[in-house]
Amino acid sequence: MKAHHNFIRRSSWSFCILILFLLINSVNAQEWVEKTGMINPRLFFSVTAVDKEVYAVGGMLAQPIDSVEAYNTETDEWVQKASLPSARAGVDTCEVDGKLYAIGGWDGENPAVGTVEEYDPKTDTWTQKAEMPTPRSFFSAVATDGKIYTFGGVAMNVGPVLSVVEEYDPTTDKWTQKTDMPNPRSGMAAAEHHGKIYLIGGVEGVAGPFMKNVAEYDPKTDTWTEKAAMPTPRTALTASVVNSKIYAIGGTTVVQGAGEKTVEVYDPLTDEWEIGTDMPTARVFLGSDVVDNKIYAIGGVAEGLGPQILPTVEEYNINSLDVAAFSRYLTFWCHVKLVQY
Repeated sequence: MKAHHNFIRRSSWSFCILILFLLINSVNAQEWVEKTGMINPRLFFSVTAVDKEVYAVGGMLAQPIDSVEAYNTETDEWVQKASLPSARAGVDTCEVDGKLYAIGGWDGENPAVGTVEEYDPKTDTWTQKAEMPTPRSFFSAVATDGKIYTFGGVAMNVGPVLSVVEEYDPTTDKWTQKTDMPNPRSGMAAAEHHGKIYLIGGVEGVAGPFMKNVAEYDPKTDTWTEKAAMPTPRTALTASVVNSKIYAIGGTTVVQGAGEKTVEVYDPLTDEWEIGTDMPTARVFLGSDVVDNKIYAIGGVAEGLGPQILPTVEEYNINSLDVAAFSRYLTFWCHVKLVQY
């Protein structure tokens, strides 16, 4: 009987230790950490990860700029890279097969351009590619299955907002027209999950209204499906995917208003939203991408179009209890058991 009670007592302690371990790892699993800021803060730029580096491309200060710099997530350092051949703001970027593509934007002279330039990180060089058929800025570009899809945006700063969708094949260097979006929009976030593309938030007109709509695009069938709306209508936000969930981060809920800290999480498998951990620095017009299951939220402004342009980089660690963590627990518990016996 005594041995039986000892077994129950040891099992209870085991369960308590496991719960404590899970709680500690759960707390640490959703935390933001400040990192080294950008060398050159800018507005209306684009962010894309290639391998272990996160690139900040183009943007605007007083005028559109050609600056390109890369953040090394392992060393927490920024390095200046070869400049864009053409300075652009409102540009968007994608990665395909280890190369980065800078698409569209405006150059300070034309209201919008269709320029496409390919960057090779191995040689730190840019190459001109076939132009996007519809010149535009403040659109979204997403890569999946070796192709790039561009959505919406504006052809002029005063509008109108576009519903156009175009597909770019880097292998053939050709563009193809696709089915328009159900609703015109600009300033939305976009993310890819399991071959489907999700457009989140944005504006239907240059001055609003702000959107919380989520539209799913299937490139294989060239069709659109309406999904559960984001809880907070926002524009000029960013989105990244970790562990099969889409994190909608920052942005603003008012035209030229204050930036938001808001993080809301969409699960494409259940078509449901939940609340994430707020970003420490409220920002609008920021960018983000993912390296090793960590989101890097980069730059932006505190409010409207400035004047405070932020170099801020914050890392969001979303990893839940992983195999390595569980292994540490098992090692610890086995040690306890050996001591007990």
